[in-house]
Amino acid sequence: MILKRFTPALLLTVALLLLGCSSNADSATDNTARPASQIVNQRAAGETIATLATQAPALHTRQLTLTPASLGRGTASPTVVAPRTRTAAPTHTPTPAPTVPPSPTPYPALPLRDDLEPMRLQDFQRPPNDNGMGIHFVAGGYYDEQELDMQIARMKELNLKWATVVYTDENHLEIAARKFGEAGIYVVWRKTLKPYQKYFAWQRDIDIIKKYNLPPYMQLYNEAELDVEWDDHTPDRDVYLLNLITMAKDVYNAGGYPGIQLLDEDWLREFITQVYNRKGDALFHRMFFIPHAYGLNHPPDYQEDINGVLGFRAYATIFFKRLGFVPPFIIAEGGWKIDSAEDNRFPAITEELHRDYTLAVYDWFRTGTLSHGGKLPDYLFAFNMWMISGLDEAGAWYDSFRGDRTLTIEAVKKIPPFVRRFSWDP
Repeated sequence: MILKRFTPALLLTVALLLLGCSSNADSATDNTARPASQIVNQRAAGETIATLATQAPALHTRQLTLTPASLGRGTASPTVVAPRTRTAAPTHTPTPAPTVPPSPTPYPALPLRDDLEPMRLQDFQRPPNDNGMGIHFVAGGYYDEQELDMQIARMKELNLKWATVVYTDENHLEIAARKFGEAGIYVVWRKTLKPYQKYFAWQRDIDIIKKYNLPPYMQLYNEAELDVEWDDHTPDRDVYLLNLITMAKDVYNAGGYPGIQLLDEDWLREFITQVYNRKGDALFHRMFFIPHAYGLNHPPDYQEDINGVLGFRAYATIFFKRLGFVPPFIIAEGGWKIDSAEDNRFPAITEELHRDYTLAVYDWFRTGTLSHGGKLPDYLFAFNMWMISGLDEAGAWYDSFRGDRTLTIEAVKKIPPFVRRFSWDP
């Protein structure tokens, strides 16, 4: 009778204990390897944790299939439990043998300069009369002065202040840096590199860029999660992250801003963890992040998953949870391409939609409000649309096999001049 009377209470107690354990586990998600000291680093910039939290809401993102490759370190071996056997009771208490837990092999510390001050968002350089509006330059890294003059003149007509520029060698970098410096357009510079390749001339390249009074925003690699970047071989996350962290260290030590470009959220989490493991926390305070924000055929206010122009917020959430702040974001590729029709719930991208959707994104920086009604976050510096010119590019604004995006071009030219405002502006 007593047992029957107390069984419900016991069951309730057990249930509450289990729920508590689950809640604790959930609250620990995305907080690994984060020093508590990192939480307060942005407060001096007037960006409270509460503000950043509202600026970087969590999104429902696509589910990834966990495989040994995606986990990066293989799968755990199953624990083998030997069958029980009956043994005679010992006549004395045996002295247990000492057990020494295996110590993990430590990551080598990143040899970072110790004379560089941490940077707040407002410390990163931005162009004069910054409006946050940008575009990707031509796809390849080979171009002459005539090509540069033509495309830069088009950018100035459109009143664009930012660009993404691919370069192949120091000769093209020298010409491009001089031309963009004269135009007052700030650039995310992307050296052509495959994820398995290394590069050892960052100091030279950064010196060239600084010579023309441009900030050294250096993108390290591009879309390394895709087979095409590995010459159609399977991407190797461990190889890539080792190269990425090494290149980020070299750019940091050369006085540049390391630009981290990742598509896969798990790869980003692992990058952050490995930098912490290497005691490279200082890197986080002089780096910037490069989302790619293609809209497919989704409207600008689409936020069901990461596949839209608002998808950059998912990465901001990861940074906020792991670091306690969000570094500068510059969207180096994004926007819409004519005839995109990936989601049959929405119409394909027409010339009219390309114009309307592009204007909606550029309007973020004029109004301070994102397409879904949320506040434009301080960390989002610019949105560089894909792309200014390309014969075989359906998304190119000029010279495309689909013709020019005349409606978009004329509409952007008519945007009244404005200067983007930040929360720290008077």
